[in-house]
Amino acid sequence: QDALKILTRQTDSLLIQQTRMGAELQDAIMRTRMIPFSRISPRLQRIARLTARELRKQVEFIINGENIEFERTVLNRLVAPLEHMLRNAIGHGIEDAATRQQAGKPAMANITVDINKEGSELILKLSDDGAGLDLTAIRKKAEERSLIKPDTVISDYELMQFILEPSFSTAKVVTQISGRGVGMDVVNNEIKQLNGALHIYSKTGQGTLFEIRLPLSL
Repeated sequence: QDALKILTRQTDSLLIQQTRMGAELQDAIMRTRMIPFSRISPRLQRIARLTARELRKQVEFIINGENIEFERTVLNRLVAPLEHMLRNAIGHGIEDAATRQQAGKPAMANITVDINKEGSELILKLSDDGAGLDLTAIRKKAEERSLIKPDTVISDYELMQFILEPSFSTAKVVTQISGRGVGMDVVNNEIKQLNGALHIYSKTGQGTLFEIRLPLSL
Protein backbone atom coordinates (compact mmCIF):
# COMPACT_ATOMS: atom_id res chain seq x y z
CA GLN A 1 0.00 0.00 0.00
CA ASP A 2 2.91 2.37 0.85
CA ALA A 3 4.50 1.51 -2.50
CA LEU A 4 1.20 2.35 -4.21
CA LYS A 5 1.09 5.73 -2.44
CA ILE A 6 4.68 6.48 -3.49
CA LEU A 7 3.87 5.48 -7.09
CA THR A 8 0.74 7.68 -7.06
CA ARG A 9 2.75 10.67 -5.74
CA GLN A 10 5.41 10.12 -8.41
CA THR A 11 2.73 9.90 -11.11
CA ASP A 12 1.07 13.11 -9.86
CA SER A 13 4.46 14.85 -9.80
CA LEU A 14 5.18 13.74 -13.38
CA LEU A 15 1.76 14.94 -14.54
CA ILE A 16 2.33 18.34 -12.94
CA GLN A 17 5.77 18.61 -14.57
CA GLN A 18 4.31 17.56 -17.94
CA THR A 19 1.51 20.13 -17.65
CA ARG A 20 4.00 22.87 -16.72
CA MET A 21 6.29 21.92 -19.61
CA GLY A 22 3.33 21.90 -22.00
CA ALA A 23 2.27 25.38 -20.83
CA GLU A 24 5.84 26.70 -21.14
CA LEU A 25 6.15 25.22 -24.62
CA GLN A 26 2.83 26.76 -25.67
CA ASP A 27 3.96 30.16 -24.31
CA ALA A 28 7.23 29.88 -26.23
CA ILE A 29 5.41 29.02 -29.47
CA MET A 30 2.99 31.92 -28.94
CA ARG A 31 5.89 34.34 -28.36
CA THR A 32 7.46 33.39 -31.69
CA ARG A 33 4.10 33.92 -33.44
CA MET A 34 3.41 37.34 -31.88
CA ILE A 35 4.45 40.63 -33.51
CA PRO A 36 3.65 44.23 -32.53
CA PHE A 37 1.13 46.31 -34.52
CA SER A 38 3.99 48.75 -35.20
CA ARG A 39 5.16 46.35 -37.96
CA ILE A 40 2.33 47.61 -40.20
CA SER A 41 2.25 51.23 -38.92
CA PRO A 42 4.57 52.65 -41.66
CA ARG A 43 2.38 51.08 -44.36
CA LEU A 44 -0.80 52.63 -42.91
CA GLN A 45 0.93 56.00 -42.45
CA ARG A 46 1.94 55.90 -46.12
CA ILE A 47 -1.63 55.05 -47.24
CA ALA A 48 -3.00 57.94 -45.17
CA ARG A 49 -0.42 60.38 -46.53
CA LEU A 50 -0.89 59.41 -50.21
CA THR A 51 -4.72 59.30 -50.05
CA ALA A 52 -4.93 62.68 -48.33
CA ARG A 53 -2.56 64.19 -50.91
CA GLU A 54 -4.53 62.68 -53.81
CA LEU A 55 -7.83 64.05 -52.47
CA ARG A 56 -6.29 67.38 -51.37
CA LYS A 57 -7.35 66.93 -47.76
CA GLN A 58 -5.47 67.80 -44.59
CA VAL A 59 -5.25 64.79 -42.30
CA GLU A 60 -3.30 63.93 -39.17
CA PHE A 61 -3.16 60.16 -38.68
CA ILE A 62 -2.27 58.86 -35.20
CA ILE A 63 -1.82 55.29 -33.93
CA ASN A 64 -2.07 54.62 -30.18
CA GLY A 65 -1.01 51.30 -28.61
CA GLU A 66 1.06 50.12 -31.56
CA ASN A 67 3.36 48.07 -29.31
CA ILE A 68 0.46 45.69 -28.50
CA GLU A 69 1.17 42.31 -30.07
CA PHE A 70 -0.97 40.31 -32.49
CA GLU A 71 -0.56 36.84 -33.93
CA ARG A 72 1.45 37.22 -37.12
CA THR A 73 -1.31 35.58 -39.22
CA VAL A 74 -4.01 37.84 -37.77
CA LEU A 75 -2.01 41.03 -38.28
CA ASN A 76 -1.15 40.11 -41.87
CA ARG A 77 -4.82 39.51 -42.65
CA LEU A 78 -5.85 42.78 -40.99
CA VAL A 79 -3.68 44.93 -43.28
CA ALA A 80 -6.02 44.99 -46.31
CA PRO A 81 -9.22 45.68 -44.27
CA LEU A 82 -7.49 48.49 -42.37
CA GLU A 83 -6.14 50.03 -45.57
CA HIS A 84 -9.64 50.03 -47.06
CA MET A 85 -11.19 51.55 -43.90
CA LEU A 86 -8.48 54.22 -43.82
CA ARG A 87 -9.07 55.18 -47.47
CA ASN A 88 -12.82 55.22 -46.78
CA ALA A 89 -12.36 57.50 -43.77
CA ILE A 90 -10.39 60.00 -45.85
CA GLY A 91 -12.49 59.64 -49.01
CA HIS A 92 -15.98 59.46 -47.50
CA GLY A 93 -15.69 60.78 -43.98
CA ILE A 94 -13.24 63.67 -43.98
CA GLU A 95 -14.46 66.96 -45.48
CA ASP A 96 -12.21 69.35 -47.41
CA ALA A 97 -10.60 72.16 -45.40
CA ALA A 98 -13.09 74.85 -46.50
CA THR A 99 -16.13 72.73 -45.58
CA ARG A 100 -14.61 71.90 -42.19
CA GLN A 101 -13.92 75.55 -41.42
CA GLN A 102 -17.49 76.50 -42.38
CA ALA A 103 -18.68 73.89 -39.88
CA GLY A 104 -16.45 75.43 -37.18
CA LYS A 105 -13.90 72.60 -37.30
CA PRO A 106 -10.12 72.91 -37.68
CA ALA A 107 -8.96 72.55 -41.30
CA MET A 108 -6.73 69.63 -40.24
CA ALA A 109 -8.81 66.48 -39.73
CA ASN A 110 -7.93 63.71 -37.29
CA ILE A 111 -7.99 59.97 -37.91
CA THR A 112 -6.96 57.76 -35.01
CA VAL A 113 -6.32 54.06 -34.52
CA ASP A 114 -6.56 53.00 -30.86
CA ILE A 115 -5.45 49.47 -29.91
CA ASN A 116 -6.24 47.90 -26.55
CA LYS A 117 -6.33 44.51 -24.90
CA GLU A 118 -9.37 43.59 -22.77
CA GLY A 119 -9.38 40.15 -21.16
CA SER A 120 -9.20 37.60 -23.98
CA GLU A 121 -9.95 40.19 -26.69
CA LEU A 122 -7.99 42.64 -28.82
CA ILE A 123 -9.93 45.82 -29.54
CA LEU A 124 -8.98 48.04 -32.46
CA LYS A 125 -10.85 51.31 -33.03
CA LEU A 126 -10.50 53.45 -36.15
CA SER A 127 -12.15 56.85 -35.70
CA ASP A 128 -12.35 60.11 -37.61
CA ASP A 129 -13.76 63.57 -36.86
CA GLY A 130 -15.37 63.95 -40.29
CA ALA A 131 -18.93 64.39 -41.50
CA GLY A 132 -20.21 61.05 -40.25
CA LEU A 133 -22.20 58.53 -42.30
CA ASP A 134 -24.88 59.89 -44.63
CA LEU A 135 -27.84 58.13 -43.01
CA THR A 136 -30.35 59.59 -45.51
CA ALA A 137 -28.37 58.18 -48.46
CA ILE A 138 -27.95 54.82 -46.67
CA ARG A 139 -31.68 54.59 -46.01
CA LYS A 140 -32.51 55.48 -49.62
CA LYS A 141 -30.11 52.81 -50.91
CA ALA A 142 -31.48 50.22 -48.45
CA GLU A 143 -35.04 50.95 -49.64
CA GLU A 144 -33.98 50.77 -53.32
CA ARG A 145 -32.52 47.33 -52.66
CA SER A 146 -35.64 46.24 -50.70
CA LEU A 147 -33.59 45.68 -47.54
CA ILE A 148 -36.21 47.72 -45.69
CA LYS A 149 -39.64 49.10 -46.56
CA PRO A 150 -40.17 52.89 -46.79
CA ASP A 151 -42.30 52.93 -43.61
CA THR A 152 -39.93 50.77 -41.53
CA VAL A 153 -38.92 52.30 -38.19
CA ILE A 154 -35.24 51.59 -37.65
CA SER A 155 -32.57 52.96 -35.31
CA ASP A 156 -29.58 54.91 -36.62
CA TYR A 157 -27.27 52.15 -35.36
CA GLU A 158 -29.18 49.47 -37.31
CA LEU A 159 -29.19 51.71 -40.40
CA MET A 160 -25.40 52.09 -40.24
CA GLN A 161 -24.90 48.31 -40.39
CA PHE A 162 -26.33 48.24 -43.94
CA ILE A 163 -22.97 49.46 -45.27
CA LEU A 164 -21.71 45.95 -44.45
CA GLU A 165 -24.11 44.47 -47.01
CA PRO A 166 -22.53 43.07 -50.21
CA SER A 167 -21.96 45.72 -52.93
CA PHE A 168 -23.62 48.41 -50.83
CA SER A 169 -22.29 51.80 -51.93
CA THR A 170 -23.82 55.27 -51.72
CA ALA A 171 -21.03 56.85 -53.78
CA LYS A 172 -22.34 58.86 -56.75
CA VAL A 173 -19.02 58.79 -58.60
CA VAL A 174 -16.75 55.77 -59.06
CA THR A 175 -13.14 56.57 -58.05
CA GLN A 176 -10.06 54.70 -56.88
CA ILE A 177 -11.27 55.40 -53.32
CA SER A 178 -14.98 54.62 -53.45
CA GLY A 179 -18.02 53.56 -55.41
CA ARG A 180 -16.67 50.29 -56.82
CA GLY A 181 -19.20 48.23 -54.84
CA VAL A 182 -16.43 46.22 -53.18
CA GLY A 183 -15.63 47.34 -49.70
CA MET A 184 -17.04 47.10 -46.22
CA ASP A 185 -18.74 43.74 -46.88
CA VAL A 186 -15.31 42.29 -47.77
CA VAL A 187 -13.79 43.91 -44.66
CA ASN A 188 -16.59 42.47 -42.50
CA ASN A 189 -16.19 38.96 -43.96
CA GLU A 190 -12.42 39.00 -43.38
CA ILE A 191 -12.93 40.00 -39.72
CA LYS A 192 -15.59 37.27 -39.28
CA GLN A 193 -13.12 34.70 -40.65
CA LEU A 194 -10.74 35.78 -37.88
CA ASN A 195 -13.56 35.00 -35.38
CA GLY A 196 -13.94 38.73 -34.80
CA ALA A 197 -16.76 41.28 -34.99
CA LEU A 198 -17.08 44.73 -36.56
CA HIS A 199 -19.30 47.46 -35.10
CA ILE A 200 -20.02 50.90 -36.57
CA TYR A 201 -20.94 54.08 -34.67
CA SER A 202 -21.43 57.48 -36.28
CA LYS A 203 -22.76 60.96 -35.48
CA THR A 204 -23.72 63.37 -38.25
CA GLY A 205 -21.18 66.17 -38.46
CA GLN A 206 -18.98 64.67 -35.74
CA GLY A 207 -17.41 61.58 -37.25
CA THR A 208 -17.43 57.80 -37.44
CA LEU A 209 -15.96 55.00 -35.32
CA PHE A 210 -15.28 51.46 -36.52
CA GLU A 211 -14.63 48.99 -33.72
CA ILE A 212 -13.00 45.63 -34.44
CA ARG A 213 -13.01 42.98 -31.68
CA LEU A 214 -10.75 39.97 -32.15
CA PRO A 215 -9.84 36.97 -29.98
CA LEU A 216 -6.25 37.10 -28.68
CA SER A 217 -5.47 33.85 -30.48
CA LEU A 218 -6.87 31.95 -33.42
